[in-house]
Amino acid sequence: MTSPVPVAVPSIRRHRGFLPALLCAVLSYSLMQTLLVPALPALVEGLGLDATGGGWVLTSYLVSGAIAAPILGALGDRFGHRRLLLVSMVAFVAGSVLCIVGGAYPLLLLGRVLQGASTASFPLALAIVRRHLPAEEQPSAVGWLSGTLGLGAGAALVIGGFIAETLSWPWLFVVGAVLGVLSIVLVATRVPRSVRVEGAGGLDGAGAMLLAIGLLSLLVSVAQGSAWGWASPAVLGLAVLAVAAFVALWAVEKRAAHPLVDVRVLSKPALAAVNLLTLLLGFIPYLFYVGLPVLFQAVPPEGFGMDVAQTGFAMLPGAVLVFLGGRLAPMLLAHMPAAVVAVLALLAMAIGGAGAALIPGSLVAVVIFFSLVGLGNGIGFALAADLVSRLVPRDEIAAAVGVNGVLRTVGSAFGTPLTMLVLAGAASESRFMLLFALAAVVSVAGVVLGATVRVPR
Repeated sequence: MTSPVPVAVPSIRRHRGFLPALLCAVLSYSLMQTLLVPALPALVEGLGLDATGGGWVLTSYLVSGAIAAPILGALGDRFGHRRLLLVSMVAFVAGSVLCIVGGAYPLLLLGRVLQGASTASFPLALAIVRRHLPAEEQPSAVGWLSGTLGLGAGAALVIGGFIAETLSWPWLFVVGAVLGVLSIVLVATRVPRSVRVEGAGGLDGAGAMLLAIGLLSLLVSVAQGSAWGWASPAVLGLAVLAVAAFVALWAVEKRAAHPLVDVRVLSKPALAAVNLLTLLLGFIPYLFYVGLPVLFQAVPPEGFGMDVAQTGFAMLPGAVLVFLGGRLAPMLLAHMPAAVVAVLALLAMAIGGAGAALIPGSLVAVVIFFSLVGLGNGIGFALAADLVSRLVPRDEIAAAVGVNGVLRTVGSAFGTPLTMLVLAGAASESRFMLLFALAAVVSVAGVVLGATVRVPR
């Protein structure tokens, strides 16, 4: 890659709203990950959908975001991160408006696909921080961004539950649209222009197409596995297509002059370990995000007989701890090696999963142990974002963090159907114990992996 050539950039000290502007954009994206979850039954009923159709209201956002994040991130590395951040948020607002006024299911799905462009807000915001903030201020800013990423997804369950109980589901998209417009105004007025990269070349069309085919095939096969059958020709065919697309992507990107995904950098052991750790960090919390509402709302003695709003409030401490974990990570990294921080993060998640598995019948215990999972998850998210941005060349940060975000999304996508598989297949008296035990086992594997994380000096 070519070296960045600076252009006239206003002093960051004159932009007091710099970090809040980036946080608002990331919050818009993170809220929309789970804001619809509490209102999904009402939405399904209102549009006359079946369970599969309702699931795609959530899945379309994840699939779109997984494809958009690395592509918009790479374009940001080439043509300016602020410019592409504005593009992604304009698409997000357009999608929100379409969901509000569309009224028909196909238009709702199109709106969700457009909203998915906001997934690029996190890697683009992180790249902007690396470009414009002094080195000593960057870890704190990364912690704020990572914490907001987790806080938004958790707080959305409370906000979505309240709206589902008191208003109609289109109001969920009104919340998104308002936040999106606010983000555009703040980014346009408070974030300085990015540096440009001379001779960076255009978009790697072949790489973008292969990445899109691979991710779309993989995520659709995972999302539809339960409905179509995991051994069905459609699911197996999509899985084979995904593998073929990723193999072709690897071969094409190794020869590309300006690759969308720099596989030489991604294949370095240090970055590969961080990316694999991120896959687990995406997977583990979704076992709780999907499983806990079922547990909380199940009738006693198996569950606690809570309503949607009460469920959201019970999950709020976990969301707050994700945010606090993101803020705590920079302080930990300042005093101990990255491998130790990674081990502590995954160990907290392992203890949280094991504790919830041992006492699934105590509401207080489940909330406390889920909060511990959230704390470890927040630390892990911030650690992964910080390490990726330090392990790649400066002019490839947004693309690399975008790929890292894809792995988090893929982990989340696997977490949802696996949770439903455990809850549907296990005996009622032990299904939540098995689910939380699975989270603990995967977290222990993450502890071992975290111990291998190394950051070259």
